[in-house]
Amino acid sequence: MHKIHAAAFIPSARSLVRGLKFCAAAVALHGVLLWLSAAIKSFFPGVFDLVGGVFFWVLAVPALLLTSPFTSILWYFGLMDAPGWFAWPKPLGIALAYMIWVAVLCGLAQAVQWWSNKN
Repeated sequence: MHKIHAAAFIPSARSLVRGLKFCAAAVALHGVLLWLSAAIKSFFPGVFDLVGGVFFWVLAVPALLLTSPFTSILWYFGLMDAPGWFAWPKPLGIALAYMIWVAVLCGLAQAVQWWSNKN
């Protein structure tokens, strides 16, 4: 019987650093796209009537998922809106959550790179 070694499934430190940096860049790009869409919406409201569903699933749902770990902090600092039964982070709260994610992912990439150079 062949044994499967666990080490075969561990990625190299270099690919892990690349993956973490890619995720940080993707989160930052998503934040920029979210900000641009909010800025453009006031100039071209007709376009958003046509692509409202795409906007919601591509930009709004990931924003809610990325800000959900920080909901209690955002409530504490008054960075949440609750117009009805649903609470939505204010733009500054979304920006803060995105900056935290980018900082954490870049910090993890730096820690992995430092650890791999040390060993």
